[in-house]
Parts: sequence; C-alpha cells; structure tokens
Amino acid sequence: MEIMADLLGSPVIRPADIETTALGAAFADGLAIGVFKEEEIFASGEWAKTSTTFKPVLNEEVRKKKAESWCRAVERTFNLADISL
Repeated sequence: MEIMADLLGSPVIRPADIETTALGAAFADGLAIGVFKEEEIFASGEWAKTSTTFKPVLNEEVRKKKAESWCRAVERTFNLADISL
C-alpha cells in the first residue's frame, strides 16, 4: 500500500475491516431493496474504522517517473494478452 500511496501521490487508508468490498455490496443491496436507509449506514461510522494510513514519501519528480514506468508495464502486459479469437 505504500507503493500505491507513492504512485498516487496521495495517502492510502487501510480500513480495520479488510472485507470492505463485501460490505459495500451488502450496503448497496440493502439500500436497493429498502432494508435500511443511507443515513443508517453512515450514521455510526463503525464500519469505517481506520487501521493504517500510508503516506507518500516520494518527491514529485520521482513519483512521475515511477508512475510512467508502471503505466508502460501495464501497457506491455495488455499487449501480451492481445490474442485474436
């Protein structure tokens, strides 16, 4: 997560509950079918406790170079997967 914070140039917060994807899906489903209201979900903030915050440590010039390198690596990976069906 430190790498992500460095590449984004922004703090990255890891929640105490790492199953936030499943929790988000459950919230969306519950809201959609009327099990609870939005204000009920967000009122307590109990679900959003923070475990760790990762702060970027790279200067802007280094961050940009690393981000560009990462983008090139992703592009090469997509090119490897370019298979005609």
